[in-house]
Amino acid sequence: MFLNSMSAEEMNLIERIGVVRHFPQGSSLMVEGEIGSSFMLVLTGTVEVRKRLRGGKYKKLVVFKACDLIGEIAFLGVQPRTASVVALEDTEVIEFERNDFLRLIEKHPAIGVKAYRGMAEELAQRLSRSGEELMNAIAWALGGPRRVDEDSESITVPPQLRLTRQKVPSASDPAGKV
Repeated sequence: MFLNSMSAEEMNLIERIGVVRHFPQGSSLMVEGEIGSSFMLVLTGTVEVRKRLRGGKYKKLVVFKACDLIGEIAFLGVQPRTASVVALEDTEVIEFERNDFLRLIEKHPAIGVKAYRGMAEELAQRLSRSGEELMNAIAWALGGPRRVDEDSESITVPPQLRLTRQKVPSASDPAGKV
């Protein structure tokens, strides 16, 4: 959790600048494509992060629960929001606006260091999981195993899908034999 390294006093200061918000089941906390400058910490409930697809459909990306961060990408300045977030059940969050947060860390730089470090760690873990999920999706699409071997960094590609390399003749070997 991004607040793990905070003291009780530091968490109290952060909590004071946040706004507690309630979202009933099925409601949107964030909408893909909209401009945003806040992030939220889920207090209770569960939310689903969705990516919009063609034809009004969407792809479920991940489900978050209590103590998880959402919206941190827009908070860090990437605009517009990259995905939508929908409450899967009644959900309570605490929302932090960028400008309020920046004013707080101007007065308390140690809080900023800890908070941004926590966000960076959270994003790094998500990126790592996304890389594994991408590899599994590629393997599935190629007809191979649905899971990448934990001890291996490669995917086994089925023989029928392997590309054959054509040997290009060189000046020293005009027949293309190596």
